[in-house]
Amino acid sequence: MNFCLRKNFSKSSAYKKLMQNCRQTLTTFHTFRLSHLIELIRLHFSLMSRIAKLIGQMCWRNSRHIDYRFDVQIRKEPLVAFTTRKHRWVYMITTDSDKSDKNGNREDLENIELLHKYYKNPIEGLKTWFQIVQNTLNATLQCFTINTDDYPAQNKLLIDWIKTQTSTVEQCVFDGSNLADDDVMYCSATMTINWGLYLHAKLSDQFTYNFPCEFAYFTVQFGEWITVEQLISIPAISISIGHSSLTPQELKGFFQVWIAKLVHQNLQYFEIVVKSRHHLEAIESLPHSEIHNEEPMHLENAFYKATLLGGIEIKRCDGATAVLGLCESRHSEFGLLCFCLCSD
Repeated sequence: MNFCLRKNFSKSSAYKKLMQNCRQTLTTFHTFRLSHLIELIRLHFSLMSRIAKLIGQMCWRNSRHIDYRFDVQIRKEPLVAFTTRKHRWVYMITTDSDKSDKNGNREDLENIELLHKYYKNPIEGLKTWFQIVQNTLNATLQCFTINTDDYPAQNKLLIDWIKTQTSTVEQCVFDGSNLADDDVMYCSATMTINWGLYLHAKLSDQFTYNFPCEFAYFTVQFGEWITVEQLISIPAISISIGHSSLTPQELKGFFQVWIAKLVHQNLQYFEIVVKSRHHLEAIESLPHSEIHNEEPMHLENAFYKATLLGGIEIKRCDGATAVLGLCESRHSEFGLLCFCLCSD
């Protein structure tokens, strides 16, 4: 079917000139980065507690050189998890004493072992197991997830505590149905997030975010606060936006400034939920080449994997090409618009 379908610049003259150029153009059209340095882990069993020995023994069976991910999730039942090769151990903190020390495997996922640990205070249990895994494995926190609804009065204190244990985190995920503006801003000001930021929590239309560095991945579910000027300034290689307030001409203008090579020269992937037929018509009016494919297109690289139902090809002024296509979306009858860089 046819297509129915920098990093944060400082407030320098170069930045102002770039933004001026973008505004003029818009007016006219209306990096588990498992680059954690995996350290040689020597587990000294004689110095470990009984609990720490359990973790060490599970790892030692496989190798003394261990690749792993260390994740923490703050939610009603907090968890600490780490992965070695293809195997994953999950320690779930529970206030249900009947679950204590019961383990099992997820039937829907292979190679995952789940162990419940009982604590009267789940947050204290989380802190205990955080330190056990971190200290025993000499681990680096790879992903920090927080549901801001579950312990709202403690969110900032928990973020402060995480900061005392580690100054940086590769990926940070926010979940929750209540407004999370303050918690997101507090975390970004407190912790260094250097790979991916995933904002699934509810955010207000007045929310703003000043990006301190370039991300590999930036995802926002409630992105009504993102203006077109903010969009062209997001320093990320992959951008995903759910709900949006961008007009058809603003969305078209975003791709026009990309074509003019004014912004997002490192952009590999972009997706946004399509709000209306007018948004599709605006995209179709871009200079493009038709793609005649009867079958869905399967595109992927290190930053994206997409199956497009139809699409067009757009070309940047320096010759770089990208496909703009549609995927199905449960959030809109018009689908999910995907930008996939094909050559640069």
